[in-house]
Amino acid sequence: MNQSTSMATASPTSRRFVLEMRGFTNAEKSMLTSTFRLTSRREMSYVEAGEGDGRADIYLINADNPEALADLARRDIGVPNAHSPAVVIGRTPVETPWPFVSKPIHWMRLFENLDQEMQRALQQRSARVVANEHWDGATLRRSSDQKTPVAAVVVEAPARETVLVVDDSATVRAFMRIKLSPFQFDVDFAETGEQAVEKAAAKADIKPYNCIFLDIMMPGIDGYEVCKRIKANAKTKSSAVVMLTSKSSIIDKLRANWSGCDAFLSKPVAEDDLLATIAKFLPSARDSVKD
Repeated sequence: MNQSTSMATASPTSRRFVLEMRGFTNAEKSMLTSTFRLTSRREMSYVEAGEGDGRADIYLINADNPEALADLARRDIGVPNAHSPAVVIGRTPVETPWPFVSKPIHWMRLFENLDQEMQRALQQRSARVVANEHWDGATLRRSSDQKTPVAAVVVEAPARETVLVVDDSATVRAFMRIKLSPFQFDVDFAETGEQAVEKAAAKADIKPYNCIFLDIMMPGIDGYEVCKRIKANAKTKSSAVVMLTSKSSIIDKLRANWSGCDAFLSKPVAEDDLLATIAKFLPSARDSVKD
């Protein structure tokens, strides 16, 4: 039986905060930035600091970089404080005033820690109104850092993106539904390769799926053949195809690549690998690569 579900209605707006990353290589920053794009579908979202952003709302510190850790020990302007907090990540726990998230990064844990620290900072900012320090408790910058009042950055939620999950296992389908739901994707389901090809073609008449998660071993035609047909169809070839399989030999990966897939995830799928993979195929992420 075909299954289809539309995730819970997304919040019409998202509160956006500027995040500054310190102590990371360019490659690490690129990976982090693409995954942070997923937060644009949440009530609290985080974007990398850019030119003209002024002071960051929150910092992400690489504990594996001694210079970044030295910044945490400083107390001058431009370092984390109660109004502009930090979250620290690294391979080895370190003693700091801020929450620590271990590497490899557990993305949901990182997002939750960022949210908690920003909530505390907003409470601190609100307290400044009581203290008559000319802070309204709603804007994203401290009045001492930017003399001109800045309105709170509230942005429209991005257009809902569509995903197709193809797997004959009800357990896998349930797992994918649960893990994708916080990010407001519209998710359809298929249990066979034939259903997948049919659904992808039908969807393409409106707008192709952004991403198709495809099991290899299924009743009827297998995932390799499904991927070949999707990539051979001019209407559906733009959909990113991510192979899901319990087989992880070099031959299996080569066959997946030959069929035209864009990525390969081994079962059981790790939540962090899932989020990092789908972040690569958001339209904003793909457009930035082209630029």
